[in-house]
Amino acid sequence: MFGKKIRLGLAVMAALLCTCGSLAKADEAEGSGAAEEPGEVIMISDVEGLMAMERDPEGDYALACDVDAAGADWFPFAFHGSLEGNGYSILNLTVKNAGESIRETYDGNMKVYDTYFSGLFDELSGGCVSNLNLVNLRIGVETDQPCFIGGIAGYMEDASIQNCSVQGMLTLYAHDRMFGVGGIIGYGCGEISGTSCDVTLVCVDTDASTKDEQFMGGVCAAGYPDVHGCEITIQGFDSDHGYVHDGGLIGMYMFYPKGKAYRGSITDNYVQGKIRFFEDNKNRRAYCNGFIGEIMNWDFENGRNKNDFVRDEVFTYDVDLLPHACDNPVMREEVTESGCEFGYVTYVCETCGYEERDHFTLKDHDYEWSVTREATQEAEGEEQGICKNCGAIAVRPIPKVTPEPTAEPKAEEGEDSWEQLMEDVDDEVISAMYSKTPEAPKVSQGTLWILGAFVAMAALCITFMISQGALSGKEGGEKDA
Repeated sequence: MFGKKIRLGLAVMAALLCTCGSLAKADEAEGSGAAEEPGEVIMISDVEGLMAMERDPEGDYALACDVDAAGADWFPFAFHGSLEGNGYSILNLTVKNAGESIRETYDGNMKVYDTYFSGLFDELSGGCVSNLNLVNLRIGVETDQPCFIGGIAGYMEDASIQNCSVQGMLTLYAHDRMFGVGGIIGYGCGEISGTSCDVTLVCVDTDASTKDEQFMGGVCAAGYPDVHGCEITIQGFDSDHGYVHDGGLIGMYMFYPKGKAYRGSITDNYVQGKIRFFEDNKNRRAYCNGFIGEIMNWDFENGRNKNDFVRDEVFTYDVDLLPHACDNPVMREEVTESGCEFGYVTYVCETCGYEERDHFTLKDHDYEWSVTREATQEAEGEEQGICKNCGAIAVRPIPKVTPEPTAEPKAEEGEDSWEQLMEDVDDEVISAMYSKTPEAPKVSQGTLWILGAFVAMAALCITFMISQGALSGKEGGEKDA
């Protein structure tokens, strides 16, 4: 009789546990696919977090630290949200392809081209990138389609880039009718302010039979962006068999589409550097200037712009113009270890003296850490680090406190252990305990509380039956005595 009571109690308890588990799984499955709360900023602390932006390109993101993207298989995508860099940097990002976005671009004659783009993003439209640094950015694209590449975005429309910086090398090999390279954006419109770049731009036309339209600019290759307070250092190399439009700031400034009316603004910018180019074309135009290569629309505010720029035109068309074209290069490596600044490797050609920095490493501050918020079982804590050498401040979380596991009480002599009790449970009871409900209904939190109460009641019943069985045995023993 006592064994039957145990089996009955266990069956009730198993059924309740099975139902609770299925309902909880239903709630969990419902929540796992839910979108982020509107307005929630998603923090990024590694390259996986950067790549995850593609799944929600309209979200709001922020860097929590410097991120080394070396080795990442980055494929540019269209971005429409916000990316706050918080003054941190993305290192060693390498881009080898144009993205999937296709937009119409226009040349000076208002001819239209379906064009591809590449950069950190292939397209930045309706969004904002701010306080972000791209360090040792490497873009190298080869294509037979119309294409523009830019450090932050290949194409930009009605978006803004604020207080950012781009440092690296951008290279485009193309041979269609319309292409170009820009230090910050390739083609488009929007606002670019307080942003700097130190870039090497390379554009090589690989088809001498097609007279193309080619563009290059320290900020933008072609378009009509508003540009304020930007500092540009550019080393440009342009080999073209068509029409060249190169500028230290913008390659060609033009409103589009036809009939576009807009009052632009280009103020307080500084450009230094050089663009070396050739234009293999009998009907030569050779637009190349320190400010804007060719101005198609003069309707913009223009003031306080300065440049220290060299226009370097060559007339030998059989050799592509490249940053390093030594016939007998012998490269020497010089390693600069990281500390309060990024580390890097400098490659020096002992034959011609060409220098290039690559393979940057994250900063290695000597932090002294102190707890600013204690961790609890309910919430993470926080500690702050201050670099002993430069005073840089870092913050990192402290994991929640994990409670010590409660040891299971040992069975007293004469009592059945849990394993022994389970041996008496029928197979039907065991099947009920482990069976899965095919489709669990969605329940509220209150329902789960009620089911939890049922489980507790079942446990009390079992405990009561066990105590009653023990008491009965004791009374029987006294009567026998």
